[in-house]
Amino acid sequence: MQIVDKASALRIPPFFRLAFRPFFLSASLFSVIAMLIWALYWSGNVVVPMYGHPIWWHAHEMLIGFTGAIIVGFLLTAVQNWTGMPGVNGWKLASIFLSWLIARFLLLFASPHIAWMIIDQAWLILALCYLAAPIIARRQWRNLFFVPLLCMLIFLNIRMHGATLGWGTFELRSTALQILLLIAVLMSVMGGRVIPFFTARGTQTEPITRIPWCEHLALWPIWFAFLGVLVISSALTTPWFGWLCVISALAQLPRILRWRSLKTVRVPLLWMLHLAYYATILGVFLIGVSQLAPQSVSYSVAVHVLTIGGIGCMVLAMIARVSLGHTGRALQTGKMMLLAFVTLVIALLVRTLLIVLFPALTLQGYIFSALLWALSFGLFSVVYWPILTRARLDGHPG
Repeated sequence: MQIVDKASALRIPPFFRLAFRPFFLSASLFSVIAMLIWALYWSGNVVVPMYGHPIWWHAHEMLIGFTGAIIVGFLLTAVQNWTGMPGVNGWKLASIFLSWLIARFLLLFASPHIAWMIIDQAWLILALCYLAAPIIARRQWRNLFFVPLLCMLIFLNIRMHGATLGWGTFELRSTALQILLLIAVLMSVMGGRVIPFFTARGTQTEPITRIPWCEHLALWPIWFAFLGVLVISSALTTPWFGWLCVISALAQLPRILRWRSLKTVRVPLLWMLHLAYYATILGVFLIGVSQLAPQSVSYSVAVHVLTIGGIGCMVLAMIARVSLGHTGRALQTGKMMLLAFVTLVIALLVRTLLIVLFPALTLQGYIFSALLWALSFGLFSVVYWPILTRARLDGHPG
């Protein structure tokens, strides 16, 4: 409120006043459409080209198109608080958003081409510039970490496009795993910063202190797992990488066991965050086990524990809370959002546990879990449409 010119800010349409507004709402709506298309694909009704490669499209669009948009919306909003400089808004924000939107349209209907890859990089490169400028100007070195992270996301996006363009040895499964673990690193860093704070505030208990050795133990192994996946073979049967994942998951336990998870059961915004973090740990652990003993754990199931349970649940809980806080509203959710949270948890169980217990229902599990995801984020979109498209209740910018 004190770092922007209020009169100028209020002349900007509310939807483009801060990055969380267009990206949280539009990415959620996009994921609804993407999951409905995915359900149609598995039911034998292909309605759109999906870039000529449905598996590639699903992996790319959920990791880059959806999760990448949420990351960009969060970072370009948070950088204003970190640096004390106004966040990107107005036509600059609109240019990033429209670049993202055009890329989603092209990758749904067009055929693979280097031109579409360039367009799909544009919104990420613009976001990188608007994130890096204030951090460097204010010498916020603690948050400079997010600049190379976005650079790595851009690099891996090029590699993933290379997999469908036939470039060299780029392979879809390996590159998708690299992006997935990069996102896991981000969730580990941000989760360690915000979940203890949110928990103490939401449960009205004493602050949860950060113990340095716990933080280092939680972060360094997951970094090594990510760096390790950059050099593994495309066969994905590497024991040393499997052990890295198992160790990086177990190393998280001393940290998260201090976060008072049991005290969050009455606060949906909090228990969903905690559940998401536990699912992230479990997903990384199971990916490791799938490398060490492929016959005991399905790689696909392990990945979807991390993607639906970790990323999906974390995104839904975070965007629900951040959207309320940045629009001047009380940090409380109603029955519709509780239903959205529960629905996404059921989607996780259907895509993983149901398929493990009843392999004959695998195809039905794919379809039903996609529909449940669409319902969950559809509920969010309905509830938060007026919140994200209208001005703050208190009349302030943002």
